[in-house]
Amino acid sequence: MNRKDFLFRLPAVGILPLMAGQVSFIEPSTGKVAPKMDHPELKNSYWYIGHLMSILVSGEDTNGSFSLIHGYEIKGLEPPPHIHTREDESFYILDGEIRYTVGNETFNAKRGDWVFLPRNIRHSFQVQTEKAEVLIHLSPGGFEEYFKEMSEPAQALVIPPPPQGPPDVKKIVETAARYGVKFPDLG
Repeated sequence: MNRKDFLFRLPAVGILPLMAGQVSFIEPSTGKVAPKMDHPELKNSYWYIGHLMSILVSGEDTNGSFSLIHGYEIKGLEPPPHIHTREDESFYILDGEIRYTVGNETFNAKRGDWVFLPRNIRHSFQVQTEKAEVLIHLSPGGFEEYFKEMSEPAQALVIPPPPQGPPDVKKIVETAARYGVKFPDLG
């Protein structure tokens, strides 16, 4: 990868804002900015409706600027079309393939691709491979709390068994609504 491509892809994982000094990590004991490094481990990982999601950087860590999640999207367990009203969402594909529909556009993303999903635009996606490993960047941060609320702590750093039966759609819609997400096709 050349330097230009490398620099272009940095925003997908939230690194450019760090380099530009636009994002701060708050040290709880002093309230001062503190650097942070993290990786998927049990203390930051959740099983969300058949997915493994690890919250690497939370909105709390960045004083609300952004959050970053490492996760696996699973074929057949994608959410219905929805609209985020509070945050922009970006996906950087580490492995696998996903087809995103954003407004009237479709993107067929594969390893190394970055997809930007602006807030207030209806979008959906379909995993084209059995699973896809992704980095999910949310700006501003906060929506990662939805995943924590709707999940159980991961018992191991593996993709959990698929859910038995259909998900509780009413609970998903009601919980997501508290985080500013709408499902236009679900009432």
